[in-house]
Amino acid sequence: MNNLTTGLVSVLFVAAGLLSIGIFAVAWRRNLASALAGIPLMFGGAGIAFVGVARFSARAAAQVQPANGPRVIVGVSGPPVGQEIAVLIAIVSLAVVALGVALAARANRASSQESPR
Repeated sequence: MNNLTTGLVSVLFVAAGLLSIGIFAVAWRRNLASALAGIPLMFGGAGIAFVGVARFSARAAAQVQPANGPRVIVGVSGPPVGQEIAVLIAIVSLAVVALGVALAARANRASSQESPR
């Protein structure tokens, strides 16, 4: 059976890729509603970075333990700090997109009421 392993550098490359695609989408689009599609990508990249750093730092901390000190047992996924921050980032991303869509709809409605056809 082939085991698939990944390192911190790979995780950070994926996070940087998502972040750069999100920045490109926000900067390139002229329409506000379509520019808001890049915000979840940016927050997703930040969440992946937090989870990856938390996982690999927990593994590194578990490997460097004092001989006489208490033994720290860390699972494969590490402590849930990175996962908690990633969930918080996802919730904030959803709130920002909902707020942006509401503002875009309000601006569209206000502009259509000002100029009668």
